[in-house]
Amino acid sequence: MPDTAALSPSADSVGRPANVGLLLTREQREHVRSEVIRRTVEDHLEMVRKARDMSLEVIINDAVYQEQERLRNARSRQDREEARFWNKVGHEFHRVSEAERERILERIAGMYVDEIMGYFNPVLHKVAAKVLPWGLKAMLSRFSPAAWLKYLGTRLNLEENLVISGPLDHIRELAGRATLIMTPTHVSNLDSVVIGLGLYQMRLPPFTYGAGLNLFGNPVISFFLNNLGAYKVDRRKKNGIYKTALKHYATLSMEMGQHNLFFPGGTRSRSGEVEQKIKLGLLGCGVNVYVSNLLAGKPNPDLFVIPCTVSCGLVLEARSLIEDFLKETGKSRFIRVRSDFSRPMRVLKFWRNLQSMNSRIQLHFGEPLDLFGNRVDRNGVSRDAHGRPVDRRKYVENDGKPVHYPQRDQEYTRELGRSILDAYRRNNVAMSTHTAAFAAFNVMRRRNPQYDLYRVLRTAGPDHSVPLRDVHAELAILLARLRDMESKGEILLAPEVRTGNATDVFAKAMEHFGSFHDQEVLLQGPDGVYTNNMKLLYYYRNRLDHYGLDKVLDKSVSEDPVSEKPQETRSEG
Repeated sequence: MPDTAALSPSADSVGRPANVGLLLTREQREHVRSEVIRRTVEDHLEMVRKARDMSLEVIINDAVYQEQERLRNARSRQDREEARFWNKVGHEFHRVSEAERERILERIAGMYVDEIMGYFNPVLHKVAAKVLPWGLKAMLSRFSPAAWLKYLGTRLNLEENLVISGPLDHIRELAGRATLIMTPTHVSNLDSVVIGLGLYQMRLPPFTYGAGLNLFGNPVISFFLNNLGAYKVDRRKKNGIYKTALKHYATLSMEMGQHNLFFPGGTRSRSGEVEQKIKLGLLGCGVNVYVSNLLAGKPNPDLFVIPCTVSCGLVLEARSLIEDFLKETGKSRFIRVRSDFSRPMRVLKFWRNLQSMNSRIQLHFGEPLDLFGNRVDRNGVSRDAHGRPVDRRKYVENDGKPVHYPQRDQEYTRELGRSILDAYRRNNVAMSTHTAAFAAFNVMRRRNPQYDLYRVLRTAGPDHSVPLRDVHAELAILLARLRDMESKGEILLAPEVRTGNATDVFAKAMEHFGSFHDQEVLLQGPDGVYTNNMKLLYYYRNRLDHYGLDKVLDKSVSEDPVSEKPQETRSEG
């Protein structure tokens, strides 16, 4: 297996780094496959040895049951093939010896690894990164041959719609001396492509990352994901064998020096909030890999974590995401709708309006962290909260030697998780749509204080309008508070939010909303401002949740009311 030094990034002929760590020979790929299978099987055998009531029969039975349930209404050819596989396993595993069950476990793990394993080609990576901007531009046009010819040879200027910020030189320095783990927030199914392009724009090496298996169903998206370093993750698979194989695949890629990217939130934020909780499973692999690297004497054993915040003024799947969230929290009071990502024309409309409105997607890369939550300087030195250097090895040594100690390492990972969540909060970019939605929702909610959230979410339409002056006044207070917070390093603001007055910010937000969510989020009538979709307004408002802004606004209004007695609103009927 190649060591870390052999996999360190180097610059190509145009100055863009190339990470040969993602390019594996046939022999290396076969080694990865066999090693992941071996580790997966060994983990389950160890589980059987330690637990009296556990056996391979129980483990396989759980996998068979869950997979048969998932595939009960199989429609695609792939699903039907999987169903036949699991039906065969289901008929034989309980009638054979424990040794034969071990071989069945190997077959199951092998099937999963074959599905998960990514295919990376550095030449196609360059092609994908260069062609995708052109492809997006062509997608924004009509599908006539003349339109395609019009855009042939032209390129979408990514800088117009993708704003990248943060300590970029710092991160590039560290990419040459350690393995990086990128941990972005997750807003939309488009994030994987957007972040892949962002890393290319940053002149960073390609990262390997897990993308939802559903995204590979689209041949165009699948091409770009495969060649931008993605491997497949099927979140429908819940059984322990699959999760273990996935964990070991990610772990082995880190051991081989491959930069990794994964979404610690696990899935897209359904509520619109910045992640408040993250999953620590794959993140926890980092300490284990670090100890293994030290034991192996690798010259570059370190792994550093880069929190990344994805902020969008408009979100393609906002409607279906908030429906999913309210379905989960409100149970029978809400019905799930189809995701906008599965509707090609909706995707095209989103990109077209993103371009025409010059709307921006903000990628902010946070300060690098070590695996224990300390910040890391440009020289790769860990610093504590007071700026003092920290010896990372001391965290994992016992009597001067690095040791694996799962219970200790879990606590380190929890501390790292808290540091990542803090970075998300500080690096969240508040945009005009978020601030306008927050102010308008607050005014509308305050006019019906007796309503619970779910009843408030049903009060949509011109009959529930509020005075424009009230919304402007609320927004002015909110902007002042956000600017104070940014000065203290508690949040980031988009340029129009940092400098614009309430009237301009609100007008910009309405313009953006109207370009994609036509006649839904914020509208203005003769009696004031209203919404035709309170749930969408709530979704965009939630981006600024958990900062205590509600209390600030409510206190300001109670001390100095901005309007006269509220108008009566019609009953829901």
